[in-house]
Amino acid sequence: MGSNSPLEFPEVLSLSQLKVTLPQDVYNDLARQYPTSRGIQDNVDVVTTNLDDILERMKTSPAETCCRVNLLKACVDEVIDALNIHLSMSHENGHETSQKQEYSVRRHDTIKDLVIVRGIPSSSNKSMFDCSVPPRTDIISDKKDIMSGDSRRKKGWPMSHRVVIVDRFCGEAVLRGANVFVKGILCADAGIKEEEEVAVYAHVGQSSKQVPRGLLLEHYAGKCVFLGMGRSYCKRSDYFANSSGLGVLMVKLAGPPQPPLNGVLVGKIMLQNLPSVVVAHALDPKEGDVILDMCCAPGGKTAHVASLIGNKGMIIACDKGRKKMTQAREFFQSMGATCIVPIAADSTKLLLSETGDRAPRPKEIVESATSENSDGILNVEGFYPGSFDRILLDPPCSAMGLRPKLQVDINTTVELLKHSEYQKQFIRCAIPLLKSGGTMTYSTCTINQLENEAIIKFILSEFPCMELLPIPDYLPGLPALPGMGLSEKERHMIRRFDPCDKKIDSMGFFVAKFHKL
Repeated sequence: MGSNSPLEFPEVLSLSQLKVTLPQDVYNDLARQYPTSRGIQDNVDVVTTNLDDILERMKTSPAETCCRVNLLKACVDEVIDALNIHLSMSHENGHETSQKQEYSVRRHDTIKDLVIVRGIPSSSNKSMFDCSVPPRTDIISDKKDIMSGDSRRKKGWPMSHRVVIVDRFCGEAVLRGANVFVKGILCADAGIKEEEEVAVYAHVGQSSKQVPRGLLLEHYAGKCVFLGMGRSYCKRSDYFANSSGLGVLMVKLAGPPQPPLNGVLVGKIMLQNLPSVVVAHALDPKEGDVILDMCCAPGGKTAHVASLIGNKGMIIACDKGRKKMTQAREFFQSMGATCIVPIAADSTKLLLSETGDRAPRPKEIVESATSENSDGILNVEGFYPGSFDRILLDPPCSAMGLRPKLQVDINTTVELLKHSEYQKQFIRCAIPLLKSGGTMTYSTCTINQLENEAIIKFILSEFPCMELLPIPDYLPGLPALPGMGLSEKERHMIRRFDPCDKKIDSMGFFVAKFHKL
C-alpha cells in the first residue's frame, strides 16, 4: 500500500455502512446456532438471522458503562457522588466545537457493588453514526473549510478537518471511550498542529502492517471507518517521532457516548462489562475460602472476588505469562487486594499427583515457594486434588462476543473447534482440584455454542460428580441457547448475554455455575 499513487481512491465509510463479515463456513456454522427471523422492511419480506443482528451490534460499544466499585477502598454512594462531580466538570469543560455531553449515574438495580453511567443520547450521536465525515451540526458555525482540492473531495475525505487514521485495535479502544495514543496512529494529513480538531478514522480490512506508519493521507488507498472527532495533543511530526504518549484527545464519538473515566477514581472503581461482574457474584465467594482463578489476567474478576470477601481468604491467581502476572500483581496492589497470590503457570498442568501422605495445602505450598526471577513471581509447580473451595474458570476463547469489534479474526471453523478442545484441558484439571462440596464457575466472552453450551454438556456427561447450579435470579441475563443439548431446566440455570438483547445492551458472554458432589 505504501506504493499507492495519490490517484487511487480509499473506501471511506460511516459506522452504519461498515459491515462486519465472517468467512462463509464460519458464518454458516454460527448462523445455525441462532434462529431465523422474518420481517417487513421497506414493504419487502426480509429474512435475517440473529447472527446478522449480532454482527451489526458488534460495531459499537454498549451504551452503558459499568463501574464496579472496589469495596476494599470505597462504597457505592461515595463513588456515585465522585462520578457525578467529575462528569459535571467534564460537561462544563466541553470542547467549543462539540455539543456538551450529559451523563446519568445510578446504582444498578440488583447488583450491590455496580454503578451504571450512561450518556444521554442526542440527535448528533445518531447523525455521527451515519456520517463518513464530521457532520456540519458538530462544527462551529463560522468554521470554514481548511482543505481544498477536487481530488480530496472525490476521495470522500472531510474538507472541514484534517484526518488521522489509527489501526483497528486503537479504533476499537476509541469506541470504548479511550483517547488515541501515538503508537496506534498509522497515517495522517500533513500540517496537523497541536490543539487542532481532527477527524479520526480506523483502518479496517487489510492488516495495519500494509500501511507504512507515517504515511501521508494523500497516499492512503485502504478501507477506513469514521470514529469521531478529537483534539490533537501534538503536531503531526510528533505522532511518528514518539513511541508513546497521547496523540489525540477524543471529543465526540460516532458510536454511543462514552464517559471520560480514564484515570478516574483509580483503585476505587474498575471499568468492567456487566457480564464480567456477574461472574464473581455467581461464584458467591465466602470469607475464609481458598479460591483458584485459573486464567486471571488482566485480573479484573480476581480483584472482584477479593473485594467480595474483604481480603479474608486466599486467592491463587494464575496465568501462563510472567509479564502478564507481573502486571496483574501491580493491579492487585493498586486495588488493595492483599489476599491474592499471583503465580505464573500453565493452568492445564496445575494438578499434582497424590503421594499417599497428607498433601500440602495451597497455603503451605505458597509459603514454601520461592522466586528465581527478578520479577518476584512465585514458582509453583501445582496443587493437589481437592485443594480449593471455589474455582473461577474463564479460559481463552474465540472472543466473538467482544464489543466493539470492527473486524473478526476467526478464519475457519477449525479455529472455533480448537478453542473448545483447549477449554476442555482446563476443565480436566479444574474439577479434580475442586473440593467435594466446592463451587466452580465457567465463563467465556464468545457467542459460539461449541465453547458454551457444548462445554456444559461435556462437563455434565464426562464428570458425574459435577451438577449444574442455578445462578441467582438477581443476576441478569438470558437462558442458554435452545436446541444445543441442554434441557429446559438446565438452560434456565445458565446466564447468556446476547448483544441483541433488547433489555440489556451488553457484550456476548456466557456464565455457568457448578457444584461438586
